[in-house]
Amino acid sequence: MTHTKHIKTSQQHYDYMLLALIPLIVCACVIYSARVLLICATAFMTARIVDVATAVARKQEIDAGDKSSAVAALTFCMMLPVSVPLYIVVVTVAVTILVGKHIFGGKDVYPFNLAALAMCMAAVNWPEEVFKAVTPMTGVNFWTGAAQSSLTGSSQIKLGGLPYISTFDLLLGNHAAAMGSAFVLVIVSIGVFLLATKHITWHAPVSFLATCIVFSLVFPRIYGVSAIDSLKYEILCSAIVFYAVFMLNEPATTPKNPRAKIVFGILTGLLTMLFRYFGSYEIGGCFALLLVNATEGYWDRLFDKDTIHSAEEKLSSALKIGAKQPTEHKKPEPEAKTEKTVKAEKTSEKHTETANSKKVYKKEEKQPSSKTVKTAEKKKSAKDKHTAKEDALSATTTLDIISRAEDDIDQVMFSTQTIDMEEALRAFEEKYSKGGK
Repeated sequence: MTHTKHIKTSQQHYDYMLLALIPLIVCACVIYSARVLLICATAFMTARIVDVATAVARKQEIDAGDKSSAVAALTFCMMLPVSVPLYIVVVTVAVTILVGKHIFGGKDVYPFNLAALAMCMAAVNWPEEVFKAVTPMTGVNFWTGAAQSSLTGSSQIKLGGLPYISTFDLLLGNHAAAMGSAFVLVIVSIGVFLLATKHITWHAPVSFLATCIVFSLVFPRIYGVSAIDSLKYEILCSAIVFYAVFMLNEPATTPKNPRAKIVFGILTGLLTMLFRYFGSYEIGGCFALLLVNATEGYWDRLFDKDTIHSAEEKLSSALKIGAKQPTEHKKPEPEAKTEKTVKAEKTSEKHTETANSKKVYKKEEKQPSSKTVKTAEKKKSAKDKHTAKEDALSATTTLDIISRAEDDIDQVMFSTQTIDMEEALRAFEEKYSKGGK
């Protein structure tokens, strides 16, 4: 397919995604504190330990180049608040890598996005710790994570309020939010770089963002402001841009066909907005992504069939064009046969078959001479009293009988019906068996 020419191997994809996460980690350290590094290091080491332990338990070779777990762990951290306890990070990452990845076969074969799965697991089990955002530029305890908490912009929208955050702060991520999912300008720049280097394609991210934007414009839920302002807060206060760049392009969990990717992005965007509007959690994109991940294989199969059908149509049209080209001199088609001609041909075919059967019969009937010789040899071995002269005379008599039978068969007038060979052989044996003896 053409889209595979623009995508590198999965290994190169994860290498570049690790590099793409570094600017977000640096920005998070500036806005919140150095505790971001502690959380990321904890998640990274946990993911690596689980990978190595699973390989050892299965007696497999340790894949040092597999970075999918590390990318998923760091992506998960970027959606957490800086105040999250470390045990939540360790337990969530360990269970996600073990259950979400290795139970399904490991690298490149797991069906669900690991970062989304980890975030949903943490949100369901520890919602108070996961959704407690920290006020930017305030003190955070390095080990315990104790800090001044604040409502996120998405929480204020959910409660029916209006986030009083300037557009500049929304773009730079200078507001209460998760550690790395609010730096919109940085995330967009990373996405443009990945698109320019062809490590991701535009199909899923663009269709996802377009669906979210259209849904927000058609169904605004912030009253008292214009539709554009409602759209601005809806998109920039959430992690929608982060989802589009870092979570909708994983090779293992997204379709391979370009048209399938577009449908994948549209469905994910639609479900994301429905979860945000009617769900209990702000991370509607993670739940939506897991649901659409379950249909990923179907869309690939559906659009691959269309590709095969179009290829077959092109092939058939090419064959038709080739058939219309001038060829060598063709033999004239025979004229239509009359009924008499058909009957005559059938009669001649039957005579031919009868004659052939007669020849075959003749060949088969000439074999008794060898049998007679074998019989004579057996008589000699049994020390029979017959002399060699008498044996030759008996053999001559048998041959004369066979030759007379052949003459009788030649005199038979064959009709258009074929002769039953078994009946002819039976009549021959009855007529000449006594004389042969």
